[in-house]
Amino acid sequence: MNPSPASPPSSGLDQVLREALARSFMRLTRIKIYLTPLSVFLLLYFLVREPAVWRKWLLGGLLGLWLVADGIEALRQYLRPTPRQKFPFTYVIGFGVPVNGGLILVMGGLEGPFTPGLLVVSFFVSLFTTTRGAWVLALLHVATLWGLAAVSITGVVPDLLPQLYGGGARAGHNNALLLSHVTVLSVLVAYSAGVGSILRGIFQGMVKDALAARDETLRIHTEAIDTLTRLSGEIAHELKNPLASVKGLAAMVARDVEGKPAERLAVLRREVDRMQEILEGFLNFSRPLLPLNEQRTSLDGLCRQVVELHEGMAGERGVSLRLFAERPVVIGCDPRKVKQVLINLVQNALEAAPRGSTVELVILPTPEGGGRVEVRDRGPGIASKVRERVFEPGVTTKPQGNGLGLALARVVARQHGGELELHPREGGGCVAELVLPAGSPPQQTRTEVVA
Repeated sequence: MNPSPASPPSSGLDQVLREALARSFMRLTRIKIYLTPLSVFLLLYFLVREPAVWRKWLLGGLLGLWLVADGIEALRQYLRPTPRQKFPFTYVIGFGVPVNGGLILVMGGLEGPFTPGLLVVSFFVSLFTTTRGAWVLALLHVATLWGLAAVSITGVVPDLLPQLYGGGARAGHNNALLLSHVTVLSVLVAYSAGVGSILRGIFQGMVKDALAARDETLRIHTEAIDTLTRLSGEIAHELKNPLASVKGLAAMVARDVEGKPAERLAVLRREVDRMQEILEGFLNFSRPLLPLNEQRTSLDGLCRQVVELHEGMAGERGVSLRLFAERPVVIGCDPRKVKQVLINLVQNALEAAPRGSTVELVILPTPEGGGRVEVRDRGPGIASKVRERVFEPGVTTKPQGNGLGLALARVVARQHGGELELHPREGGGCVAELVLPAGSPPQQTRTEVVA
């Protein structure tokens, strides 16, 4: 038994985090789309009512830069084939910090209403970036706050406060209050970045633990399935010999009896044959698939063999069996395994087809160079709710079925790199579609198999 991994692979954890980040960006983008018109309206109103010329130019430039950058980013998100899975830290540092600082300066500097917005920005950015990135951004915001404090204390901008707030270089309080204000804001910015980083770490830890628990559960489940499959295969193998003995003894006894006892022994032998068929199917499904013995194979030749093999069964049921091929189709496959899949599909179609109908085998080439075989019948069809489930082991629509034939057939098709699917047939019935790729190129060591 393999030891359980101490932690899930980093690639799996990174993938989960990237997907969560992509979903968060999509939500934030939608929120931004809803809030942008109101924000632009308020800034334009402030721009028109404000008499200071420098404030008009700076606010107009920042507003235009903001709209252009957001438009470009929204267009990139729209044209991106997959959602963004990496936080745009360079975009935040190179564009977000200067624009935020400029807007705060335009709105009155440290004493304006936009200053507390740095707390929100520091918190949300720290949720998505690394711890180092969160602290770099927090230091830049702190530097912005102290720069704005210096502008207020020195009075270098005489009309820093907008007319809406009374105008002038600063509000009517002393430097001690101003420095206390900027100190508290700096601490809160750092605290916001720290809280965001802690929450991100808690989320990553929860995801890591959940993935580890999932991997451990899957490992235990896989080991249990492997054990049960191996044990069931051994039991089925051990049952084959006693059944063969029972069948042989029944044949010997049948030679010495007549009438009703002979009929009962015939029923017994048929039931033994059915049990052997079920056990053989179970063994084929439970043991690992053997490597493919690929050969250049005529697909229409294989289908012709299958048709000839089932002519007797079709005649007993009053069903016609026909083969249609546009042109010869040659693929690389294991002919023995593909033939077994075709036998299973044709037998299912014959059992479902009503008397007097026709079961058709249609062979078509695929654009990639492979082949497609469609087995069409006019039976009752398969309900949509169970059409996919019939490929699960043990699921069957037959009263006497074991539910292994289609499951094994799909496994063999996918082992070849192909697919097996069931579709409803127009006018009633079912179409079993087997698609096989072209396979490996022909080699001198491989032989041509033709019916």
